[in-house]
Amino acid sequence: MRTIGIRAFRDEATSHLARPEPLEIQRHGHTVGYFIPVRDADGRPPLALLATLLDEAIDQSDLPQAELVALLAEARTRR
Repeated sequence: MRTIGIRAFRDEATSHLARPEPLEIQRHGHTVGYFIPVRDADGRPPLALLATLLDEAIDQSDLPQAELVALLAEARTRR
């Protein structure tokens, strides 16, 4: 996965969104988000990568496990 700055992402959004590679978007050296294309270069959904990113986000979070579980459960009920 490639890492880019938020300004580079904003300034070149059209070309970044057209590529099949996922991006980690940072601001001042801190991750602010990820761009995960619907399909990878081979046409497959990148669910394994999404699972990895979620695992990393949980590891970096300072929330207790019970609070993370509650947030995920709440998000599922809003669908």
